[in-house]
Amino acid sequence: MTPLALPVGVRKHLLNMSKLVSLSVASVKIEKLTIEEFRGPVSIRPQMHLLLRAPTGAMKSTILNAIQKQTSTPKRPNEIISEVTRAGLVGSIDGKTMQLVEGAAWNCRNNILLLDEFRFNRRSDDWNIFLQLLEDQHYSRKLGIFSADKELIEGDLHLKLKGGQISLKTRFACIIATMKRFQHSTSEEFKAFVNRCVPYEYDLEIDEIDKIISGELDFSFKELKPETEVVISKGDYTRIRKMVKATIKESTDNVFTQKQNFARAVGDICRIHAITDNHDKDFERSIVKWKCKVYDSIGQDFKRRREWK
Repeated sequence: MTPLALPVGVRKHLLNMSKLVSLSVASVKIEKLTIEEFRGPVSIRPQMHLLLRAPTGAMKSTILNAIQKQTSTPKRPNEIISEVTRAGLVGSIDGKTMQLVEGAAWNCRNNILLLDEFRFNRRSDDWNIFLQLLEDQHYSRKLGIFSADKELIEGDLHLKLKGGQISLKTRFACIIATMKRFQHSTSEEFKAFVNRCVPYEYDLEIDEIDKIISGELDFSFKELKPETEVVISKGDYTRIRKMVKATIKESTDNVFTQKQNFARAVGDICRIHAITDNHDKDFERSIVKWKCKVYDSIGQDFKRRREWK
């Protein structure tokens, strides 16, 4: 029997998400990414964070479970979490034993941090710490409680607690799935969060969902093996900046969106180039367009309600 042809929509979405997940997972393997700027070499974050946005029932959890299964090892099983707090991210002190309990940012080192339908505590401190970890993956703070000293080291990464001072250096890529509509969000923290990720919005028709839950179609990604240290040459960096600038100007008339996303989009494309070492111009341009489209949509419902009054 000739197998049924897969709908164009689901082929496109799963192909795009497979590419994005492959890149995000591979980005964890890069320990140092250097750009040869005109003023000299500059290091940037190698890890590529991915934000998947889809309505209820669009198989987000199914995709995250597939990623979890394919990235977990017996020694380092991946966990899917749904709430982000400072204690959950960087660690906390057990009230009975006074010992340090490691947080998700350390436990997922050199791996993927998976967030499903994540919720944030309204405390801005939680947001700021999460944003800091996404960007530079360092954290240091004096804790207001006595605890036993502890030191965990893995290569160039560490989690240290000494004299009440906690210090964390980790390396992870974050893959987030949410049904949260960007149009309903207005906070600057949320904008900064989206800005640090490569966003992808999608939806599936019922026939497409049926093919997934029946097992006719599965989600998988390709294992990529970049070098642990990568240098982006001046020539490649110039090409990337020119492409991103032109694509952003084509994608939106919103000057605010253009300026807010330019440097971040350049960084995203540098990270992709560090992994693939080639120029997939169409896919790179698509990533920049997705970023602009999502950023333009943030707060639009609030803006429309305000205009109707």
